[in-house]
Amino acid sequence: MNSDTGNAGGFGDPAMAEGPPQSRARWAWYGLGVLLMTTLFAFVVRQMLSLIAPSLQTSLGFTDLQLGMLQGLGMAVFASVASYPMGWLADRYGRRLILALGVACWSLATALFAFQSGFWGLFAATIGIAIGEAGLAPIVFALIPDLFSEKQRNTANFIFYGGSLLGAGLGMALGGAMLQWLAGAHATFPGWLADYESWRLAMMAIAIPGPLFFLLVLTMPLGHHAAAPGALPDIDDPASNDFVPYARAHWRTLVCILGSIFAMAVAMTSGVMWFPLALPRAFGIDPTTVGVGLGTAITIATLAGVVLAPLALRLRRADADFDPIKVAAIFVALTPLPAAFLPFTTSAFQTYCVAAVQGALGIAASSLMPGVLQNLAPPHLRSRVLALLGIVNALALAASPLAVGAISGLIESPRGMLQAITIVSLPSLIVSAVLMALAPRPYAATLRAIRPQPAKEFP
Repeated sequence: MNSDTGNAGGFGDPAMAEGPPQSRARWAWYGLGVLLMTTLFAFVVRQMLSLIAPSLQTSLGFTDLQLGMLQGLGMAVFASVASYPMGWLADRYGRRLILALGVACWSLATALFAFQSGFWGLFAATIGIAIGEAGLAPIVFALIPDLFSEKQRNTANFIFYGGSLLGAGLGMALGGAMLQWLAGAHATFPGWLADYESWRLAMMAIAIPGPLFFLLVLTMPLGHHAAAPGALPDIDDPASNDFVPYARAHWRTLVCILGSIFAMAVAMTSGVMWFPLALPRAFGIDPTTVGVGLGTAITIATLAGVVLAPLALRLRRADADFDPIKVAAIFVALTPLPAAFLPFTTSAFQTYCVAAVQGALGIAASSLMPGVLQNLAPPHLRSRVLALLGIVNALALAASPLAVGAISGLIESPRGMLQAITIVSLPSLIVSAVLMALAPRPYAATLRAIRPQPAKEFP
């Protein structure tokens, strides 16, 4: 089932494909802008669920466990479960169409969330948000090769990756500003609105742009770099379309790359999740100051990471196919060095410096992974392969806090949690480095197998 609206095989829009190069480039960047704005919209929705947690406790009397179920089980688990099915639907029926339907799903669920008064109603609405957002990153990274040439693809990937990381913070800031404004202006609203609590009004407000983003995604250009009709296998032919034969044939590549991503995510998550609790214990500082220091370190790491990766690629310029994975292996190999210094830090500032350096190296490596996965995925399986990226990150998010918490409970010391973070993160980073160092050869074999012309031999 190949269709122009679907882009399962990736047919481009005729107007874009036939236009002059400058016009096609403008449409491609317009498409990336739509994807970035849609992602920011999703982040505002996601961060709002965290911001209204205190209001839910006050208004509905929820326990910490119930809030944890909404934000953990409702969001992380169901997003992980739905990620691959969303990728399958995108490959089969069209990435643009399924992404637009995802926007509609999370917008509708966000609106319904505002009108629930019981835990299970809110839980069901949270699941709807999670399912709608599950395909966002995989489908976007699968669409980028349809929009941009290979020369521009890495630039587009870096822009979207960096924009997504910064968007998480911006989504938090916008959500917080909206809640503050609603709290201050609530008394001036008309009677029928004043009867609603501020958290309900906030969820209603962020659901309103949903139809606009649905139309923007549904009508965005697909790109002229997608395959022409007949260039890809018939999507209704199970032998040519099934993901399982591909995974069996290239399991070494997938295990090395996805295993490295998982181990890196475990290490990075362990610090971000536990530093707000570990630093006041270790150094006796005010917990309210940790957010500013850690936020600054994360921002610096993000900006440095998304600059380091393209800079390293520009300096190499040896082989466009293999440079990303070679450069990623270098960055991953360096990440254990700052992590090893964490137990020996004597101040919060030193800890922030360790977090910033480790984070910059990790983000630089991670920003290259979408491009690596784009290369090793056949076009008709691209969304499903990229969905695995979301799954392994969600699994790391679930595993890392449990591991650190369990180990920290066994160490009776003010610095016990810092030591626990190191015990979890340092071996994880070493494993990540080993797997990434092993990845290039099977990666080269995968490229030779899936491309019409054999890839260059890996030296």
